[in-house]
Amino acid sequence: MYMADPVYSPDGKFMWTGKEWIPAPPSAEDVPNQPSEQTINMQDSVIGGDVVHKTVINNDPTAVTSAVIAALQQMGMVNQTPAAPAAPPPTPEVVLPAAFNVGDHVEYHSPTNARWLDRCKVVGINDDGTYRIEVPYQDSIVQTKHAVVIGSAPGTIRPASPPFNAGDRVFVDWKGYGHYYPGRIASEHDDQTFMIHFDDGDVEDNVEWRRIEPMQEDSAEVQEYVENVMKEEQELIEAFQVFDTDGTGTISARQYFEILTEIGDDPISVDDVLEEFAELGIGMDSEIDYRELAKYMVSSEDGAEPEQHKVEVVIRDAQIVDGKLKGYAYAHPKLGEGPVNSSSILGITYDERATARVETRNTVYVVGPTGWTVSPADHPFNNPYSAGEQVKVEWKGEWWDSLIREVSGQQYLIHYVGFESSWDEWVGPERIQKIS
Repeated sequence: MYMADPVYSPDGKFMWTGKEWIPAPPSAEDVPNQPSEQTINMQDSVIGGDVVHKTVINNDPTAVTSAVIAALQQMGMVNQTPAAPAAPPPTPEVVLPAAFNVGDHVEYHSPTNARWLDRCKVVGINDDGTYRIEVPYQDSIVQTKHAVVIGSAPGTIRPASPPFNAGDRVFVDWKGYGHYYPGRIASEHDDQTFMIHFDDGDVEDNVEWRRIEPMQEDSAEVQEYVENVMKEEQELIEAFQVFDTDGTGTISARQYFEILTEIGDDPISVDDVLEEFAELGIGMDSEIDYRELAKYMVSSEDGAEPEQHKVEVVIRDAQIVDGKLKGYAYAHPKLGEGPVNSSSILGITYDERATARVETRNTVYVVGPTGWTVSPADHPFNNPYSAGEQVKVEWKGEWWDSLIREVSGQQYLIHYVGFESSWDEWVGPERIQKIS
């Protein structure tokens, strides 16, 4: 390393180069009769042949020292002055597609956070070509951005790749209940969802990466889980295994009913258990997957209100009979996979993709667009009109060009083209015609 102020030995005869001691150059006091200028020739026959450095210097200690160090640098005996660090390579450009499809994962350039946010998803495409996206934030908050475009500036979206790979150790929000369990990514699907193998032996497929967090093996979260949650879960599993004499991994609903109403210091009343069974679609002839049941029971011990953590169950072959939902569950938290029969339906909502959320007291049943054997009367696919569609609307005996802004069942909020929004109104199907 170059030193502006050379270091000399106590007797002044040697100088430190940074690696070794060398003879000190003569000072002005040592050579009073030398001319004011001189030529210094230094040769080194060891390093790659003769190296000659010829410099004209003034006869003073500082100048002599500088000349010697310069010569030593040329010969490689003194470290060169560090070169300025090279500029980092440019960030590779992200290739922007011509368009996105509903369901594509994207990154959103947040103007507020001044960075790209991953785990976002396209949930709709507007008539003007802009996109509606879902942007997840902390605390399970998901915001919808209603009109964004493709680009690289703040407020735009670009393609995203999942930050996880098969084999990664992760924490996963099991079935979206808000409780994270450790596991490993088994595989990735084409739609950028994952199959997860949990440490307790459970498996969940089609997990979106918004429910996945990276994990360090020695993290406090993992240790807490191993020491507490897994222990509680295992204790419950072992208790249920007493009743699983055939080793099937399930117990009958009748056995579970007896456990709840007859065993323990504080058994549950029969009416409460029957109400719970009805709410969760458990019949007395049902078989219950007690591993899933144990996980569900442990994850529900935080004391949260039921309406804050309603169980979500994805079902198919759905139909509504006498105000109740029947169907086949893919992964019921207590029944595992099998038929379900809900309690009374409180309400049904549909998203932009016509996916239904059928809400009961403690459960939300999710039915895909084609998951019905008999679709409800208000299903979007049964509706001849959709939001954004251009139609003719009757007003005082004349038909006017209009645009449907919103759809609610068989009622439509329409906007008369060329008129102020104050003329917007809700109309029934009898006043609407398709444009031929």
